[in-house]
Amino acid sequence: MLVTEPGKAPRRVPARLIGRVVIVGNVPMESAVVTLFVQQGTPVIFFDRRDLRPAITLLCEERGPQRRSRQHLLFRRPPTSERIRLWLRSKRRLSVVRVLKRLSRRLAKRFEREGLREEDYDALLRTLRRSNPRWQVLVGVLRGMMLEFVIPLLQRARLDPHCGVLHPAEDFGLGLDFCFVLEPEIHLQALRFFKDPTRRGHLPWFPQGKEMQEIVLRFENSKENLEAQVQALIDELLDLMRDVDGSDLSRMLRHRRQQKVAKDL
Repeated sequence: MLVTEPGKAPRRVPARLIGRVVIVGNVPMESAVVTLFVQQGTPVIFFDRRDLRPAITLLCEERGPQRRSRQHLLFRRPPTSERIRLWLRSKRRLSVVRVLKRLSRRLAKRFEREGLREEDYDALLRTLRRSNPRWQVLVGVLRGMMLEFVIPLLQRARLDPHCGVLHPAEDFGLGLDFCFVLEPEIHLQALRFFKDPTRRGHLPWFPQGKEMQEIVLRFENSKENLEAQVQALIDELLDLMRDVDGSDLSRMLRHRRQQKVAKDL
């Protein structure tokens, strides 16, 4: 792939060495390059400066593996769906405590002693949003990058990234569930970016140039840690799915087959 930058000589980079593609603004790119990236498992994420919701390009594949059918049954029916929902929220609390320990051990110990409520953490975030309107813009960018990072790992585990529990009716529902768990890591990166008070200010604002490069580089530097966390979540989720009683799963599958037969008749 030929990469050109203003003021620098063009250089060729093997596509297999590119692990993340983030496109902001008017960037000309051949459609063959986009398909090449997604075929090798590298999603391409597009940001619009006027809309924080990212667009993600993924390889189109047919659904239907046995694990995904099992996932749809377990994630959408109680009591398994409620069990997974509680597990996700407990993992979110652990992620919050882990981040607080890196920010302030005194604050983390207080939460461990008195108990951590989601309302307490939300109150801290509201203070940050009020004092810095640009906070939510950067969090939206980082959330899009986290979603792009999580999706290939879910697909590699043969899980359907669209079948979530906390986000059951949304595209990339399971990816959004994982982003919810890891969101404190996003907040930590945003805090470090805005540690420089000159970067805080009013809207409209969108990171670009050197600021965007720093954001992507900081995210890449945390990639190893994030991948370990995501893989641990996937392993625990698969264990939860395996813990479901086989007879119950067989009954659910048999009921679905009977419904399909009745519909065909």
